Amino acid sequence: MDKLTPQDLFHIGEDLAAKYLCSNGYEVLCKNFRTKIGEIDLIVHNHHDLVFVEVKTRSKHSIGDALANISLTKQKRITFSAQEYINQNPYLVKHRVRFDIIVVFYYAHTTTFKIKHFADAFLPVFDDKIT
Repeated sequence: MDKLTPQDLFHIGEDLAAKYLCSNGYEVLCKNFRTKIGEIDLIVHNHHDLVFVEVKTRSKHSIGDALANISLTKQKRITFSAQEYINQNPYLVKHRVRFDIIVVFYYAHTTTFKIKHFADAFLPVFDDKIT
């Protein structure tokens, strides 16, 4: 396989995360939901949970580094965007809301991927100021 570009890894990682979630009983409602403040990579749901998912795809295999890239400001932006999504889709208001992180590791020497799913990775961050 040719060397993957960062853009290739980004798209493959999101697709793999979506397939992983579907295989675990979730339905993908939206990919790359954008607002004026931020973006949510995946929005999925099952019978009871509405899950906003941040996907990080890495070729360097450090969970700590991947998770550290989701700063407090990023969490605020995701929270704001989640509020916007629920406002636009009020039928989802009765679902429990959760914020997950999925880290997809790429192993170039074997051209394989491994998924780590962190359910309830962070709580919503409500703040008047988003920097």
